[in-house]
Amino acid sequence: MERVTLPAPARPLSSAGSSIQSLDKGESAMSSPTAETDLSDTGMVMAEKASSRDLETEAGHGDGDGDESDREEQLDKPAQSKLGYQSLLTDLDNGLIGWDSDADPTNPKNWPKGVKIRVMIFVLVTAFMIPTASTLFAPGESIMAKEFGLTNSVVKQFTVSAYVLGFGWGPLMHAPLSELYGRKYVVVCSNFLFAALNIGCSEATSVAMFLVFRALSGVLGCAGMVVGAGIISDMYRPEETGRATSLFLLGPIMGPVFGPILGGFISQRAGWRWTFRVIECLGGVMMGAFIFFVKETNAAILLRQKANRLARSMERPELISIIDSRQPRMSPGRKLAMGLLRAAKLLCTSPVVFSLSIYMLIAYAYLYVFFTTITAVLTTRYGWSIELAGLSFIGIGCGTFFSVAVVGSTNDTLVMYLTKRNNGVREPEMRLGPMIFGSILIPVSMFWYGWGVQKHIHWFPLILSFFPIGAGLLGSLIPIQAYLIDLYGPLGAAASATAALNILRCTAAALIPLCVPSLIARFDYGWGYSIFGFLAVGLCTTMSFFFVKFGKPFRRRFPPRL
Repeated sequence: MERVTLPAPARPLSSAGSSIQSLDKGESAMSSPTAETDLSDTGMVMAEKASSRDLETEAGHGDGDGDESDREEQLDKPAQSKLGYQSLLTDLDNGLIGWDSDADPTNPKNWPKGVKIRVMIFVLVTAFMIPTASTLFAPGESIMAKEFGLTNSVVKQFTVSAYVLGFGWGPLMHAPLSELYGRKYVVVCSNFLFAALNIGCSEATSVAMFLVFRALSGVLGCAGMVVGAGIISDMYRPEETGRATSLFLLGPIMGPVFGPILGGFISQRAGWRWTFRVIECLGGVMMGAFIFFVKETNAAILLRQKANRLARSMERPELISIIDSRQPRMSPGRKLAMGLLRAAKLLCTSPVVFSLSIYMLIAYAYLYVFFTTITAVLTTRYGWSIELAGLSFIGIGCGTFFSVAVVGSTNDTLVMYLTKRNNGVREPEMRLGPMIFGSILIPVSMFWYGWGVQKHIHWFPLILSFFPIGAGLLGSLIPIQAYLIDLYGPLGAAASATAALNILRCTAAALIPLCVPSLIARFDYGWGYSIFGFLAVGLCTTMSFFFVKFGKPFRRRFPPRL
């Protein structure tokens, strides 16, 4: 269960140092379910002080400490839920600026439903646009190779993979920037760079020039992929994140599926350069949409702006955001440096994040393993045109929609049901049950497709084999992403946790498909894809059962550290 500590009373501004000391002593507030994510933007340092240290102490005592366990049971009760939230209310006597009340309409969690839907629409479109660009060009790869005289199969594959590699590592920069300086303009700047760098791809005159612009567009244009998790944490309470997360994840999964379908028609009829011209136009439109229609959601930024306004209007320069008052004073450069290291630190020091990253590494890479061979198989072995081969990706799309309909729509309900059975105590691991079904479907798809191609079965059951990989991938990603948001949102690190998850999965999606041609040449499709299937059984399926059965003690043994 989640460790929660009681809030300290408000401290005067003059004793900012003592406020930090109180955090060291575990006196600072971090609320239970209703209010947890109100603290999701209080920054890395407060989380280090108030949460990680307490959790480390807890881990040192072990689960056998009866008094400590009883105390945690008490603090996890819903009756305590408003304590941490009260600590974010304005206290003018002490010069601390927070929300005016629990129902303050400027708090993103209290925004009208219509405003939240509008923000989510633009977040979803951006999250769809970025991964779509990874495969939109794929059907035109052979056309570009002929134009530039490119014959090396690894380099040809890397024209697609370079972008995926870029948007795997780019979030290391975008996530901390969004948590330190706000979500909105990080996405605006990223969308501008995305559009500009794709112009470079469309006008490239050599393979080297193309690869440089392709990689940079992935690194600098991918903010929407990771900042969306932070926006969800900003606007929705833990019991609401499951459905919002499932919709958000449609983009990263459906984008690569939709890309080849549209890209096949564009490449065949207008040329490969137009695949980039289409996406650069969309990037420009989304930049404008975020400027004019999306409001800032980061609570730390909103309260800082509010404190600055009141300091000027009330002529009280000492007024400060209640969130900023809980953080030690440091230069912006140091803040950024610490933020940049946060996602990498999570990946390297948290066994929970690392294990789930390995799971998603395999699942996401397998999606791109499919993308590597589907077009070639259907055009050479089945005699389909590029346009028709692109339509076959609908099979994967149907699988992803199935997971959204089943897993996405029921994940929050499942958590509420299990919470009720658990005497009102909500555990993050309650979200992870659907992982089991996802982990079984992924290897099924690999065996089915590999042996189906080798035995040259009819095209219809072959395309049906795409369904399990789509359903299994999203059926795993929805609970994992919602779990990390529940776990790290209260620590102000939802975007960084998502970035950590992206690092390995996108790196694998970029590099593993490069091995597929040589693997197939040696083992043919049947045993080549069976190797992938056995690996999925050994790691993904085993890991899903482990997290569902032993996830809670595993998390308590290795608590979140920032």
